[in-house]
Amino acid sequence: MSTDSVCMVVKNRLSNDARVKKEMAVLAADGWQVTVIAMPEAGLPREENRNGIRIIRPPIFSETKENLRRQVVQASEKSDISFKAKVIRSLRQNRLRRFVADLQRDIPWEKRLRDAAWEVDADVYHANDLDTLQICGSAAAERNARLVYDSHELWLESSRYLIATHPMNRIRLKRIERKYIYKADAVIAVTPLRGEKMQQMYPAMKNLEIVENAPEKLIELPSAGKLRNMINAAPDTVIALYQGVLCPERGLEELLQAAELTTNTNVKFVIIGMDTWNGTLQKMAADMGLENKVIFLPPVPSEELPQITVDADMGFILFRNTCLNHFYSLPNKLYEYMMAGVPIIASDFPELKRVLNEVSSGITVNPDSPEEISRAVETLAADPAMRKRMKSSGRAAAIDRYNWEPQSIILRDLYRKLR
Repeated sequence: MSTDSVCMVVKNRLSNDARVKKEMAVLAADGWQVTVIAMPEAGLPREENRNGIRIIRPPIFSETKENLRRQVVQASEKSDISFKAKVIRSLRQNRLRRFVADLQRDIPWEKRLRDAAWEVDADVYHANDLDTLQICGSAAAERNARLVYDSHELWLESSRYLIATHPMNRIRLKRIERKYIYKADAVIAVTPLRGEKMQQMYPAMKNLEIVENAPEKLIELPSAGKLRNMINAAPDTVIALYQGVLCPERGLEELLQAAELTTNTNVKFVIIGMDTWNGTLQKMAADMGLENKVIFLPPVPSEELPQITVDADMGFILFRNTCLNHFYSLPNKLYEYMMAGVPIIASDFPELKRVLNEVSSGITVNPDSPEEISRAVETLAADPAMRKRMKSSGRAAAIDRYNWEPQSIILRDLYRKLR
């Protein structure tokens, strides 16, 4: 067995997962031999060595299944009203069919991920979220290795999980978490209140640590201007930015309504990120006649995001209170905005309110109220002095304590105890 080796498994695209990239870099710098097993990405090899870290990307589908899937998705997303398109759309929305399709997709892919993990002779298996816990737990048991459960989300308290997951699969995942969380040598949560909730759910779990989603410290910010050039902004344009995944329950529908209500003609709303909503938000904006007020941009790798963020005059975090996972959230973008010196408009939830009140770097609003969101936008847009104060206080706090450096020490020390 390799000395001090760790195998991390994540079901995301590694290029967009800032947390996993930071964690693997910390462990590699501390002498661990790191292997990361992740989702395949277009244009990237099935396996590569990046700065001494081995990255493996097992395919989700067989080549035949991938071709069939591509045809079905293409047919179902056409705007025609043909009988074939209607049938495909109906089948894709059917919950029972989705459950069967999920199993047909997930079981073979999880087997590929598990086989890849079992082939890595590691001392520690690091599961990133519940959907990789069984894979890492079984590999750790097979290799007589340590197990770390890094819970980025309160998965079982997530509305996305409840909506997208069939009841039978929810039962399966609950059993998986209960089984392996007690076997884990360490458990990681990303916010204090999420950690408290996990401790209530599993009182006998061992070695809970909080490792927050904080960005790398940027002593010098990137040069401003990239985002403004991308959207051809005039010098007096006030940029109101949302960066993150485009999906339900992020308050994006309410944000569009707030944009419609905002009367300050200098404000431009920019939405940038991975679209998992299949163009729903863009269509909604077009139907509302917001083409000149709301601009959509494709996602960029996390390393390039500060070059975009630094141009914003305010940034949004508008999770809706649909589950405890949202209610206790402290997302990456909170600290990314602070590090870039961007004033924040955020949901008035406990963790977000605690940080913003402490730092005085933003305004909290009811995320279900487009009127409140719009008023906050108008307030910041009309008061450059307020924005400057929030910019200064938020950036100072990010440089001082809300950055990856203290979090990396927690992670490093946790792993040193596993040696």
